[in-house]
Amino acid sequence: MRGTRRLRKSFLAFSLGLMLPLAACGSGTSVPPAAYGETDMADTPEQRLTVLNELDTRVNAVGYRLALSNVALCPDTGPVTGLLLHAESQYSDYLRPAARARWALDGDLPGIAAIAPDSPAAKAGLQIGDLLLSVNATPFAPGEQGRPAAFEGLAANIARLDAALAAGEVRLVVRRNGLEREFTLSAVTACAYLFQVDPSTELNARADGKRVFVATAMAMFAETDDDLAVILGHEMAHNVLEHREFFDERGVARSILGNYGNSPWELVQAEREADRVGLYLMARAGYDP
Repeated sequence: MRGTRRLRKSFLAFSLGLMLPLAACGSGTSVPPAAYGETDMADTPEQRLTVLNELDTRVNAVGYRLALSNVALCPDTGPVTGLLLHAESQYSDYLRPAARARWALDGDLPGIAAIAPDSPAAKAGLQIGDLLLSVNATPFAPGEQGRPAAFEGLAANIARLDAALAAGEVRLVVRRNGLEREFTLSAVTACAYLFQVDPSTELNARADGKRVFVATAMAMFAETDDDLAVILGHEMAHNVLEHREFFDERGVARSILGNYGNSPWELVQAEREADRVGLYLMARAGYDP
């Protein structure tokens, strides 16, 4: 992460604000190069994918530890493997050829982008770059080639994998370096929250009740895993405390929790609660508040 650590000063001038969810399917030329760091470090698709993968790996690892260590406190739990999956179909036209070449991706088939250390996926022997072909002898759907960037096809395949894991240990057939191999994968029960990196120049992060989003600029600003755990722990606390559900039921208009300038007192209080609980969550995961 030497390259991203030297970017800290580059983002000090950015103000906190609303971060729109862009995801990988929006991470093409429409996203400013500054979202990936200094222009000379991320001015090609290959360089942008390198930055994204570095950040995905960090966020996946820290998120996994937070989710596993705090399972007793989460209202939503489920099977977790430590895998971060992606697919060719989710990438923009600008990034798709480079993503296909880098990871041998194919349509909607799930490819392994990152694996959390000491996770079931790591212990099973799976590797970054493996392409998942089937689970329990049921093939994953490859989807149609050449479609505009979308996440639905990958999401359907991930849902199929999650359903199989909920029933117990699964058999995976993967393609690695052109050869098919079989692996046995189990899961552990953890908080059922997804942690996602979104290309954006905003120094921001947010939670929607089921997921935690962190902007690339914010993830790069967090130089250490302890720093990153502060950010992810705070947003995860919003989910644990079910703040979104609370405000939806009350009909409180909000674009994002913590918009202090025009938020009612309840939103300000929710931010303070997430500050306190987030530090507790990260400490339980072994990070230093």
